[in-house]
Amino acid sequence: MNNPYRSIIAKTGEPVTSAYKLPGQSSSMFNDKGEFNASNVSDLLGQIGRLIDAQSKGEIVKSNVVDPQVLSERRDILLEAFNDKSGKSMQLLGEALAVEILDTTSREGFSRRFLQYKEIGMGEVNMIRLRQHDVTAWMAVSATEVQPIIVRGRKLIPPEFNVEAYILIDLKELSATPGDLLEEKYEEGLEATMVSEDRRWKTLADNACTVRNTIQWFTSFTPQIFSRIRSQVSRWGIPVPTCLIAYDIWDDIIGNADFSSLFDPVTKYELIQEGTLGTILGVTVVTDAFRQENLRVLDLGEVFLVGAPINHGVIQVRGSMLVEPINKFADGKSQKGWFMNEIMSMVIGNSASVAKGQRI
Repeated sequence: MNNPYRSIIAKTGEPVTSAYKLPGQSSSMFNDKGEFNASNVSDLLGQIGRLIDAQSKGEIVKSNVVDPQVLSERRDILLEAFNDKSGKSMQLLGEALAVEILDTTSREGFSRRFLQYKEIGMGEVNMIRLRQHDVTAWMAVSATEVQPIIVRGRKLIPPEFNVEAYILIDLKELSATPGDLLEEKYEEGLEATMVSEDRRWKTLADNACTVRNTIQWFTSFTPQIFSRIRSQVSRWGIPVPTCLIAYDIWDDIIGNADFSSLFDPVTKYELIQEGTLGTILGVTVVTDAFRQENLRVLDLGEVFLVGAPINHGVIQVRGSMLVEPINKFADGKSQKGWFMNEIMSMVIGNSASVAKGQRI
């Protein structure tokens, strides 16, 4: 299944390839190897900034455009599954859709990057082991609620909750939509799963970051502010491999000459699309800037410095994602689709492992 996060187009419909030029540019943005065209680090930072700006203004958009023949074949597959009264074709198609959703979540989801990811089997005790004891942990207790807990030992059995997605296709929608309806449903699934997970992590982080650390307020993000936020975590002896920034923070980075000597930006377009911007003093900088607006989780001006996963926390998933076909014809509605469910738990095991900065 085509992944729209690897296919970006201009709003004119022009593919963003090695020949693509942003409005006002005389040369193409990328070379044939998928790398940014830039003469030096400062220029490369600016190129990344222009790409972020172009997406925020709608000059380039995430695309579900595929070859017309492939699009026709995908529509035929969906129609065949929709008309299969046995439900087997819908089951297989739903399982394929779930694989794509989980693949994107594993590559781009913040929670699965920042936390230790573990799978447990049915009947297995949902126990996690923490690196440190006598700490304040924050855990998700439902799909919407989090709460603190004082951990005296190194073992914790957090509550489990369901992450659910109801993906429905109406027969009228199927008949009238000229585009790739499967990709639209893929994005709906991402919003219900990956974004749901990331928002839950952010809620945990927003609460945990003020237990032992202090929010660092700033008017402009500078190397000094970066160091102050990082030291909030590193002073506890916790390695800090990751920095998460809202898309507007990039303006501060490219506007501050001191960052040019400290920042090692990525050159690969594919890595940029997955949210990785580069490193500052060995700390990987990631963002949700290249997600569609409905898939972003950060508010403007937010920066998080996150400790190593072994020190930070755990996301534990029980079994594989459940996929069940939905058929509403018997209810008098011309709709079919899928119900997807994952059982998981999420814990930031040590509140000292995350610090936050916020633009005033």
